[in-house]
Amino acid sequence: MTMKIRFNIDIAKILKKNTVIIIPVAIALAAALLFVPTYLMRGKIKVSLEESVKVGNEVASAERTVVSSKQYEEAKKYEDIYQADANEIENLARQAGQRELISYKIFPEPNEKSAQIFNEFRKSYASAFAGLTKDMNALDAPTDNEIRKQAGSVDITTDAASRGSPSESSNDKIVELMRKRRSEEVSVYASPKAFSGYAVWDKWEYSGVDSAVKSCWYCQLAYWIHKDVVDTIKYMNQGFSNTTKSSVKRLLNVRFTNSTADNGLELPVYVTKVGNGLCLPWTGRICNDQIDVVHFSLSVIIRADDVLKFMTALCSEKEHTFAGYKDNQKPEKYKHNQITILQSSIVPIDRENAEHKRYYYGENAVVLLNLVCEYDFIRKGYDSVKPRFIQVTDINGVVPGTQPQPPQPRQQQPAPAPQPREQRNRGGEGE
Repeated sequence: MTMKIRFNIDIAKILKKNTVIIIPVAIALAAALLFVPTYLMRGKIKVSLEESVKVGNEVASAERTVVSSKQYEEAKKYEDIYQADANEIENLARQAGQRELISYKIFPEPNEKSAQIFNEFRKSYASAFAGLTKDMNALDAPTDNEIRKQAGSVDITTDAASRGSPSESSNDKIVELMRKRRSEEVSVYASPKAFSGYAVWDKWEYSGVDSAVKSCWYCQLAYWIHKDVVDTIKYMNQGFSNTTKSSVKRLLNVRFTNSTADNGLELPVYVTKVGNGLCLPWTGRICNDQIDVVHFSLSVIIRADDVLKFMTALCSEKEHTFAGYKDNQKPEKYKHNQITILQSSIVPIDRENAEHKRYYYGENAVVLLNLVCEYDFIRKGYDSVKPRFIQVTDINGVVPGTQPQPPQPRQQQPAPAPQPREQRNRGGEGE
């Protein structure tokens, strides 16, 4: 028997009967369907709004900072200032190398070929050296001849104990009186022999133009260096008229070599390699396209608490007068600063030592200060008067009669570490 079941579903009745349930469910489904795209779109809208705000701010900022049509004029003012600074630096560097000359007839080439022009330089050089000590108000301690000339026939042996006589003998009192009188007459003890090169022209004989010009040139370099040392001592001793109160008590020497004794013939030597100066320079500087370099040493007896002040003054700006290399221009005041200290040492001194017996340093504690220094010549300033053969032979190292080799690129080398300086044997400790 076959049974057939028929379903007759009346949708309308079901919906009508369950309206209260179906409507909320439909609303919930619709809300769910709308939530997903709305959530996805929200991120894009946020990014778009942020970009719009940023663009708006930039536009507003641009409106507030509109570049003036004359802005280029203001920019040019700043550029002109920078250019003026650069020009001023170059000008000052050139002026630093433009120094007064002992003679205006010799460099870079002499006006005439006779020996007369060099004899004139010889006289001017001697006068310039005498002026160095005069400018410092300097004399050396009384010599034996000076004492005998003023005191007659007296025993002037330095060490009274060696004579077996009391230290307060009449002869000692005479020497002591002259010693103190000299200390009241001068601001610093020094003689022309303290400056290396003082005897270069004493026995000079003319042997040709180039040889004579070379001697003149290195004497000129020496004088420039000596003058800076003298100006430093003058600055330190300004206001003091005697050695008992002055800062720098005594100038022992200014030298250009490491030889044991100075025979008065030492002159500057260009430093063309790191190892051929007076020491290994911590600056690493040698002669190049911008500067020429020489070394010199300096020894002074100075008040102990003025050592640093002296070193600072030595390396500070100094003033000079320049009237052109033909001495035919209006004199102008220029400044130069060409000294760098490479090494220094301080040594206590024994006032009773024979080397200091006739020097009166006053009651202040004093020391011996030894310095090795570098002196830089600015080529832009002085190359126009430097004899050409000096550059070729002494600096570039070209042997006369040969052809110069093309320049090779120089590798940069690190500056060597400072080396301790050996103390010279001065016959005892200095004061």
